[in-house]
Amino acid sequence: MNCKEIKHLITDYHDNNLDQTTKILVEEHIENCLTCTQIYQEFIHLIDIINQVQEELPDKDLELNFENILAKEKLAFKTSKSTVLKPKSKVLRSMLQVAATILLMISCYLLGNYKDNVSKAKEIATLKQEKTEMQTIATLSLMENESASKRLQAVSYAKAITKPDSKILKVLIIKMNNDKYTNVRLAAANALAKFAENTKVRQALVKALETEENANMQIELIQILVDIEEKRAIPTMKKLLQNTETPTYVKDQINSELKQII
Repeated sequence: MNCKEIKHLITDYHDNNLDQTTKILVEEHIENCLTCTQIYQEFIHLIDIINQVQEELPDKDLELNFENILAKEKLAFKTSKSTVLKPKSKVLRSMLQVAATILLMISCYLLGNYKDNVSKAKEIATLKQEKTEMQTIATLSLMENESASKRLQAVSYAKAITKPDSKILKVLIIKMNNDKYTNVRLAAANALAKFAENTKVRQALVKALETEENANMQIELIQILVDIEEKRAIPTMKKLLQNTETPTYVKDQINSELKQII
């Protein structure tokens, strides 16, 4: 049994829907093929992400500073062991089948199973696009999780997407403006900074500073807007300087940064 055959069986193998003989063949292949072993592990992890439906209480770590939380979430993501969960619907099952197929087909290409270079280039481009779409689905699902730490994790995933679509950018903007936890809002703003070449993202960052009342968010937005040299934010920064309710440390930040874009 080869990698191309495995890709059609991996979901049924995971769901224990194969006859005993086929199951043993798949099992032996995965155990002896390093590529398919790695891909099956990624497949399990994808299931774990999409099935994040358990409501969790906010972590105590949410009271720690923003950078420490992000670091912890990234470490937890890298070292966590996936829990095998059953797909909850035919739609989810179909999504997982697509994900498994994508991952296995990419490996087959990398192994040189397809020799037509022109066709191969087109297929790889398509597979990369489909993989990004699956990442988007998983990220959007986690964004709505009740656990703030899971939403932080979703923001981290979104930031890792090279070219996020409008849905990802929209949900990041919503989280930046409306999430009930400041750390999630800070993370979303930080992620949006990576995509500041997008006009709508820049506009959202400027608008956010105009209405923001949280001092920590104000400082983060000021830093981002200065870093991306967004001059449309200058009037808002000057208003904050004149506002008697603006904390001194926020004004100090503005005075320190404003001269860089004037």
